Amino acid sequence: MRAQRHTYDLAEVFEQIFSAAPWPMLMLGEDAAVLGASDEYGHGEADSDLPLRARAPHYLASLRGGPPWSAAQEADSVRTLPSGAQVHERLFLRRTPWGASLVIVDQTDLRQLQTSDLQTARLAALGFMVAGVCHEITNPLTSLHSIVQILRSEKQPSPALLDKGFDNIAVNVKRILDISRRLVKFSRVGDEPRYGFAVDEAIEEALYVLRQDDLLRDVELQYLRRDAGLKVFGNTGQIREIFLNLFVNAAQAMAGRGTLRIETREAGPMVEVLVGDTGPGVPAEAVGRIFEPFFTTKSSMHGTGLGLAISTEIAHEHGGSLSLRHTGSEGATFCVALPRERA
Repeated sequence: MRAQRHTYDLAEVFEQIFSAAPWPMLMLGEDAAVLGASDEYGHGEADSDLPLRARAPHYLASLRGGPPWSAAQEADSVRTLPSGAQVHERLFLRRTPWGASLVIVDQTDLRQLQTSDLQTARLAALGFMVAGVCHEITNPLTSLHSIVQILRSEKQPSPALLDKGFDNIAVNVKRILDISRRLVKFSRVGDEPRYGFAVDEAIEEALYVLRQDDLLRDVELQYLRRDAGLKVFGNTGQIREIFLNLFVNAAQAMAGRGTLRIETREAGPMVEVLVGDTGPGVPAEAVGRIFEPFFTTKSSMHGTGLGLAISTEIAHEHGGSLSLRHTGSEGATFCVALPRERA
């Protein structure tokens, strides 16, 4: 009798909550079992493919950690309808006496509005991109200048030195060409080719560039492929630039000595790449501004504060995100989230 009374009370509570909430909701038990869904009570917008209860496994896979959740959290969800259209949703998980409530906010229209206004946004951002190209090409130009000076100083350079020099030149010229092409295409809504590729490939390419620039000489690399072979959907050159910016920032934060930690893992419909270092971390007063154009905690000799802003723009264009996951006296950890390749 007590159990029946408890069930009746919960149903009554759910009805009251669902009737007042403007968004679809799921009520979850401590073990993540679905106790109620707003569409089953006649509340919430009707969905064109599946009812809320059937969508619950997808939403749960987008959350961090497992039940019972100890704290509130937010997450992004991307679903593909049978028609091929994508639905972008923001998930809000909150603790309750019976387990948790999950609110699902449809942000598809907002994404479409942002896309339709992308031309204006790109033109407005073109100014800082022009300055950004100066920042971006400083390292490859410096590397080119150094290897040319070395080759010119040798009257008869050895074959090994020539091979190393030509490899260095080829890599850095390609970097400059990629950056210049991106600047040209940034001024208009581009249609850069996108395809599925292993995220590890872009990471390895970025690490190769750092090795060529000798930025990893005294840096210990810890590369954990927690879910090996994960594929993302995007442009490999642009994704590589995100990792390159993060790796360079980490090496500079550690003054060339420390540990660079990279971890790739599956996170529901997304692939997460965690990039951590053992530097001093991001100052508390800078945490809220590090992704702003031109904001930097470094001296002017080490950049103009555009690397993270450009990387954030690239991640957003791919339907992903770039965030600061952790910072402290033992270093900082950034998280790159990118959509997985659809089967």
